[in-house]
Amino acid sequence: MTMRKMFPRLSLVVLLLALSGPDAPAQTAATSRVMREKLGHSQKILEAIMTSDFKSLEERSLALANVTKTEGWAVLKSAEYLRQSAAFVRALDDLVASARQKNLDTAVIHYMGMTMTCYECHRHLKNTRIAVR
Repeated sequence: MTMRKMFPRLSLVVLLLALSGPDAPAQTAATSRVMREKLGHSQKILEAIMTSDFKSLEERSLALANVTKTEGWAVLKSAEYLRQSAAFVRALDDLVASARQKNLDTAVIHYMGMTMTCYECHRHLKNTRIAVR
């Protein structure tokens, strides 16, 4: 599949991320800040992939990995949240490796994996909050 064909799919995933999280009930100010920062880095990672900017891809992936180490990130301790978070970090590690290897094909795959972990986690949290109500 060519990059041109993949771009609409990647854009859809980013859009889903943008729409799925910031207004969720029970979100703290710290979590909201972290999720906005995550979205900003994710968009810049996509831009780096689309422009073959390996330096930016590595820098943004590392910056996003650092976000996962902040207080606002580790708001939940459930097994599912921890599983999703670990999968997200693994995808970021793979993105960094792809950038260092200058391999766009694997970068795209890892970016899609990263965004799917975002979507799955946001869906899990939303469904959990609905069930609690």
